[in-house]
Amino acid sequence: MAEQRTPTSPPAAGRRRRLVLLAALLVLVIGGIAAVVAAVVGAGAASTASLVPTLPRATPAPTASAPPTASAAPTDSPTSPTDPAVAVFLGDSYTQGWGASNPTMKWTTVVAYAAGWTEVNEGQGGTGYVTMAGVASCGQDDCPAYPDRVADIVAAAPDVVVIAGGQNDRWALATDPELVQAAVDKTFSLLREGLPNARLIAVGPSTAEPATAMITDLDGWVRAAAEYVSLLDPVVIQSDMVVSDGVHVNDAGHRAIADRVLDTVLTRAD
Repeated sequence: MAEQRTPTSPPAAGRRRRLVLLAALLVLVIGGIAAVVAAVVGAGAASTASLVPTLPRATPAPTASAPPTASAAPTDSPTSPTDPAVAVFLGDSYTQGWGASNPTMKWTTVVAYAAGWTEVNEGQGGTGYVTMAGVASCGQDDCPAYPDRVADIVAAAPDVVVIAGGQNDRWALATDPELVQAAVDKTFSLLREGLPNARLIAVGPSTAEPATAMITDLDGWVRAAAEYVSLLDPVVIQSDMVVSDGVHVNDAGHRAIADRVLDTVLTRAD
């Protein structure tokens, strides 16, 4: 009796199944290759991109602005600032500032500040209209009398000249008063000739003791010479303003002289 076999699948069906499996495998292989290629390409592109520098965003160029409009040139007016007047103070140790606690307290500086002047101090201790002095009085080898110092004052071309003092001429007043009077007249004549447009202010002599007849005479000559400020009528210097040397004045004395000058000068200026 012949053996019977049961076929598991017909031959044709088996071939078809193998073909399907082969096709599926081929698809998988091709897909994998494609994925690998894409990954490689992408990585290469990313690597290449990283080598390209990132340029900053361009900033628009600024637009040129129009220059500012020039303002009109200032015109002269009563409110326009002007240079302060220059005032030269010609005098003796009082003018130089002896007795004051510091230079800013001397009467000339107080006057110049209050009047709005630029101060040029030509005070030389021990001098007068006819009296010269040396190192002991003025600190220099030679300090001439007032008339001999006018040329330097004229050269400075000040707006104001304040001439003060004369009490150092007592010796000449006692022996030759006409000499002193002539020196007073010469001082002011030279100043008027050299500075015809300057304001001349004469501050009369001041003393730490009661004025004598000679000092009063000198005061009168000075009064007649120019715009005048009296320190004797009424008397400015009081006993408590005199320092220990009995000749010069302290800060209060300098302040009192300054007040007298300012009361007179500023009132006339108005």
